[in-house]
Amino acid sequence: MVGSATHYGLNVADMEEAIAFYEGTLGLEVDRSFPISEVQSDIVGVEGVEGDITFLDAGGFSIELIAYDEPPNENVHDEASGHDVGVAHLCLEVEDIWNLYDDLAPDVEFVNEPETVGNGAQIAYLRDPDGNYVELMEPPADS
Repeated sequence: MVGSATHYGLNVADMEEAIAFYEGTLGLEVDRSFPISEVQSDIVGVEGVEGDITFLDAGGFSIELIAYDEPPNENVHDEASGHDVGVAHLCLEVEDIWNLYDDLAPDVEFVNEPETVGNGAQIAYLRDPDGNYVELMEPPADS
């Protein structure tokens, strides 16, 4: 039987740029960083992978950033839409979505302004430096 979720993994092109975004822009804290292990080639099914992994603390849930340095990877999904099958997103809960939106909008690529959805939550989607979707969600006032 499956237990609780522990982390969400994202492949990134540049670890420093990704950390600058997730730590510097969104305020998550780096928990730990280390080189990719020898078994990573078996895990991803690609020979000779090298790179680094960084885990960030997202309030008791971890975000794993993986930057593969070797072998070179030209398979970048920069044209994916949030409607495409297989496209995932990460959701981060925030206290005041409009305040955060106003603070981040000059420097971050938002997909939409905050919108109120059916359950009363307010959400806005943005893209990280690699085009991954990140949802910011302010829960409904009554939750």
